[in-house]
Amino acid sequence: MGQHLASDYIHPYKDAGGSAARCRVRIYLPDDVRDAPVVVCSEVPNNPGGSIINSAEVIAAGVIQANELSTPLVWIEHRPEESTDAGEETFELVVFSSYEVEERAPYLGETRAWIGDATWKRLDRTSVVILVGDKV
Repeated sequence: MGQHLASDYIHPYKDAGGSAARCRVRIYLPDDVRDAPVVVCSEVPNNPGGSIINSAEVIAAGVIQANELSTPLVWIEHRPEESTDAGEETFELVVFSSYEVEERAPYLGETRAWIGDATWKRLDRTSVVILVGDKV
């Protein structure tokens, strides 16, 4: 299962309270089209808005749309040491109940793209390296 890093950029989003926020997004595309893309979404230390954890559905919808990614995909939330209170790096596999991007009714006056509800499962660094086929 080969993957290659296709994109590494800062993704802007609106957090749950409507404030501007940003995160780092790395997209690993599969060498075999039958495999799923892997996205690593990282909390950035200087994020001016709310945590990626509280906005997973919105960020994922925006990344899928902006990059025209095929779904379902593998979504990993990454919190580097410098962005956590405990100073401990964490990885979580995020599974969404649906990967269909839909526009939701105005939220604080603006329409937003969302996907299904998220559930989280803790991963270790080794599992992530295996998933993306590269160091993270």
